[in-house]
Amino acid sequence: MSFLDVFKDWEEVKEYPARAVIFSEKDEADFMYVILKGEVELSLEGEPLGIESEGGVFGEMAMIQNAPRSATATTLTKVKLAQIDREQFKQVLTDNVDFALKVMAVLANRLRAADHFIAEHFGKRNAKFS
Repeated sequence: MSFLDVFKDWEEVKEYPARAVIFSEKDEADFMYVILKGEVELSLEGEPLGIESEGGVFGEMAMIQNAPRSATATTLTKVKLAQIDREQFKQVLTDNVDFALKVMAVLANRLRAADHFIAEHFGKRNAKFS
């Protein structure tokens, strides 16, 4: 079973129009999201970090750290999202290894994007990870 199958009948589904801000940097964080349809851009201080589309996840760092948002999420198209709170996040991680692996892959990609951002904005000598 694909991890997306877990969310096909998810109760907490949110829809946003194109160009809507789902959350901003430093906002309080109570949820993460799985994209069921559409595209979302993640940015830091107005600089694009990447685009997530169907099957993508975002907001996962806040579920793990219980910290404010580290980026802004803005819809590029109309989107449909499964909204996941902390308890649901723990349960889905426990019940679905594909979802756990997806979240780990996303975190690895976010680290690479942050490394690229640092190298671009502060010079290669300050980039410590690859």
